[in-house]
Amino acid sequence: MIRKLFNAVFVLLILTSFSVANEKIDETIDKTTDFLKSISKRSLNKSETAEFLNNYAITLVDERNQGEVTYIFDENNYKRYQAGKVISEDGWRFTNLGKLRVFSGDIKLTWKFKLDKENKIVIKTKFQPIGKEYPFTYQLKDKFFEQIN
Repeated sequence: MIRKLFNAVFVLLILTSFSVANEKIDETIDKTTDFLKSISKRSLNKSETAEFLNNYAITLVDERNQGEVTYIFDENNYKRYQAGKVISEDGWRFTNLGKLRVFSGDIKLTWKFKLDKENKIVIKTKFQPIGKEYPFTYQLKDKFFEQIN
C-alpha cells in the first residue's frame, strides 16, 4: 500500500514537472516571437523606404572622414551635402529582394533603416556578414533646401 502511494506521488510529481516545463517553453517561445516582431516592425520595408527617401533628407556621420553629411535621394542617384554644397553623388537602387543598395564608387553598400526612439541606419558592405549601425536625423527635403539657400 505504501509502495502504491509512493508510486502515485512520484508519477504526480513527474507530470507536474512536465507541465511546468511546457509552460516555461511556451513562455520562452512567446518572448522570442515578440522580440522578432519588434525588430521587424522597427525596420522599414521596400515601399516604406522608397517613400522615406522621396520625402526626407538624411543626415549622419558616415565613415568617409568628412564629418556630418546629408544625403538627398532622387529617382536614380543621390547627392551628399556638407555645409550646403554637394560634395559627391552616385547611384542607388533596390535589389531584387527589396534591399536598398547605395553605391560609392566601386563599393556597394546595403542600407537598412530602423526608426524608433533612436533612429539608426544599418550599413553593410557585400562581404560583411553584419552591418554597422549609424545614428541619423532626418528632415523634410524642402526644409533642408530652405536652410542651405
